[in-house]
Amino acid sequence: MASSSSHDSGWMDQYAHLDIEGEEEGVLITDDQEEDVQAFDDRWCLVGKFLTNTTFDFDAMRHTLASLWQPGKGVYVKELDTNRFLIQFYHELDVQTVIDGSPWTFNRMPLVFHRLKRREDPRMVPLHELDMWVQLHDLKYGFMSEWVVKHVGNYVGTYIKSDSKNFIGIWRDYLRVRVTIDINKPLKRCMKLIKQDGTWIWTTFKYEYVPTFCFICGFIGHGDRFCPRRSGYRGGLRPSNVDAVEINSPVMVRSDGGNSGMRMGVNQGVIPRENQGSDIVVNY
Repeated sequence: MASSSSHDSGWMDQYAHLDIEGEEEGVLITDDQEEDVQAFDDRWCLVGKFLTNTTFDFDAMRHTLASLWQPGKGVYVKELDTNRFLIQFYHELDVQTVIDGSPWTFNRMPLVFHRLKRREDPRMVPLHELDMWVQLHDLKYGFMSEWVVKHVGNYVGTYIKSDSKNFIGIWRDYLRVRVTIDINKPLKRCMKLIKQDGTWIWTTFKYEYVPTFCFICGFIGHGDRFCPRRSGYRGGLRPSNVDAVEINSPVMVRSDGGNSGMRMGVNQGVIPRENQGSDIVVNY
């Protein structure tokens, strides 16, 4: 038995240092017909981030959002990376209610999110769009139509839908349109509409419950105190080549559009004249 054990030990020592070329280069060819097994149910998931460079309490954030949304089937929030979160719901009604209620904020920080599609990587999807309601003011008779609302909506951002009450009931001073805003672009202030007979008007935009907004450059996500253009304005005073636009800016907003946080009143936001859209004309 001792002889056998000694023989086996010598055999193992002999081949222990044997270098097999390519032994670390194994390749597995997978079957294209084989479907991936999902690590989680992505049917009702959002991926989001807050427009901020500051840190915040993750637990306070998720409890606040859950309290605001009050999903019937519950919600689970997981931190994927620094300021990137997976928000998982368990029913279509719950996730759609949150989407329809946008924009949402936590401690005045806007939440930008994207509904996850099948097989999308939640760590890789871009987050730069925000849905909100926009009011179209100063429209006159002959310019108040669904066609105008849709085309103006596509100028402001990407048209989603019109308010179902736009053309029902009593006369309205403005029309409402829901659009997707690209936060990498400044907000538009107004648009020129021209009819075929040459009649024209300007329609001005007011954004409902817009989050933190810069009065100087027109971008969402930072205030005028931290605007890169601030140095061009003495003490942050309003330059002579811009006009003011009223913007309602509450801290928290419920899904029904009501204000669930402290109301900050009406801010006089300044949008540069280059964002007025004077070169955009709609003929109809």
